Amino acid sequence: MKKIILILVVALGSLNASTVMSQIKMPSSTSKLEAPSVGTDDISSLQTLFKTDDVQNKVKDQLLKNDDLQSKAIDFLKNDSATKSQITDLLKSNSGVKAKVMEYVLKNPNLTKKVMGWISSNPKILKQAMSLIGM
Repeated sequence: MKKIILILVVALGSLNASTVMSQIKMPSSTSKLEAPSVGTDDISSLQTLFKTDDVQNKVKDQLLKNDDLQSKAIDFLKNDSATKSQITDLLKSNSGVKAKVMEYVLKNPNLTKKVMGWISSNPKILKQAMSLIGM
């Protein structure tokens, strides 16, 4: 990528190539990559897609498989006043195994609705969930 920019700069001739190259910041191999910010139009599109049964089933599958998404969802439920005691009890009775807790959550229509609503209304989490299913 740096080569392409350097070629463009040299071709244009009006900019100092070393100045431009010093302004380009490439992520190091050890840096944590963040999900790109998403505009409101993109979020609206993702929320519309998210409402389809196919997408919701794929996201539910990721809630069972993806540790990060699973942990964030369970943390949300633990901090929600309406579900806190139920999730805390589930974590205790399942020795803190979040995968088992998530299985129960997804079998319970009320908890499933709560988690899916949280995903849909949280742009960062929605973007993460949709990227996990290839969207």
